[in-house]
Amino acid sequence: MAERWARTSATGGTSTAGGPVLVCTSGQPSTAVVELLTRLAGEGAECRYHGDFDWAGLRIARSLSARVKWMPWRYADADYRAAVRDGNPSLRLAGTPAESPWDPKLAVAMAECGLALEEEAVANLLAADALAAARS
Repeated sequence: MAERWARTSATGGTSTAGGPVLVCTSGQPSTAVVELLTRLAGEGAECRYHGDFDWAGLRIARSLSARVKWMPWRYADADYRAAVRDGNPSLRLAGTPAESPWDPKLAVAMAECGLALEEEAVANLLAADALAAARS
């Protein structure tokens, strides 16, 4: 799953046909999205999440993790640092810092670099992952 997919998307689980399910949360997940993800997880789907590399994105991810078990999908310290190093489009990181309990080094790296990266900056990587998962 991901915050945005028209701009991005994510693997939310496995469909009844056996392929990956892409779920877009459109920012803060709605009750319907949480219900869908809960049902998918209850049926054995492995939920993976990617969001914006900004403080709001970390808060959304943390909030979602309280309701749905997920694993980070290119949403860790190494992924952030690689995206910054590769010169992906970024903005100045602003606002009150947030924690990243799934990878505490992520929040530290973001504070050190001072850059926010929206999902669009790594959309090509996410799309490649989703396509590869659909083929396997």
